[in-house]
Amino acid sequence: MMKTSFDIPMPFAAIAFCALAIERILYAYCFICTDSFKKSVDSNKFPGLSTIPKDGYYWRCMQRLGMYIKVFQFSVCIYDLLVLDQDNIVNNVFKGGMLETPEKMIQMAVGLGLLFIGQVLNWATFDALGAKGVYYGYEFGYKVDRVSCFPYNLNINDPQYWGVVLSIFGIYIAVGASSLAIPIMELFWYMMSMKVFENERGRRIWRRFRGPSVKAN
Repeated sequence: MMKTSFDIPMPFAAIAFCALAIERILYAYCFICTDSFKKSVDSNKFPGLSTIPKDGYYWRCMQRLGMYIKVFQFSVCIYDLLVLDQDNIVNNVFKGGMLETPEKMIQMAVGLGLLFIGQVLNWATFDALGAKGVYYGYEFGYKVDRVSCFPYNLNINDPQYWGVVLSIFGIYIAVGASSLAIPIMELFWYMMSMKVFENERGRRIWRRFRGPSVKAN
C-alpha cells in the first residue's frame, strides 16, 4: 500500500541526524546536569532569556529554549518534504494524489489517525502536568504534583514523546512522503531520550564518566 523508502541524500542525512539531536541533547543537559544548567542560565550563557519572569525562572528558561530549539526539528522536516520531495508532496497534497485509489485513501486515513493520537497525547500531557511539569519544574526544585490521570493511566512511559513520534510518522504517512528516514531518525533520538538521556541510566553513565566526585543532581 505505502510505497516509501529510507533513502535520502547522504549530506542531508548527516546534517539532519545531527540537527535532530540538538533538541534531545539540550534536554539531556537539563535533566542530567541540572545544577550546571542553572549556572549557565544565571550567567547568561543562553541568549534570549533576559525577559523571562523570575517566578519559576528555570523551568520558564527551559520552556523558552525548547521553543527556540524546535526550529531545527521543523526545518529538517520542512526541507525534507517541501524541497527534496517537493514534486511528490505537491501531487499528493495539492493535486489530490492521496485520493486517487482506495489504498492511498486508507494510507492517508492511517496517517491522520496517528497524527490525531499523537496530538491527543501531547495535549493531555500538558493538561496533566502543566508547562512547569513538562519543562522539568520538579528537577529544578519547584513543587509539581504527581499525577495518575490520562495519559499517565495508560501505562505508557513518556506519553508526550510518543505523541511527538506518532505525529511525525502520521504527517509523513498522510502526505505519502517518499522516504521515512526522518521519522525513523526522530524515533531514534526520542528513544535515546527515553532510555538514556532523560533517564536515571543516563545520570549513572554521566557520573561514571565524570568520576566518583560528581554528585547526582
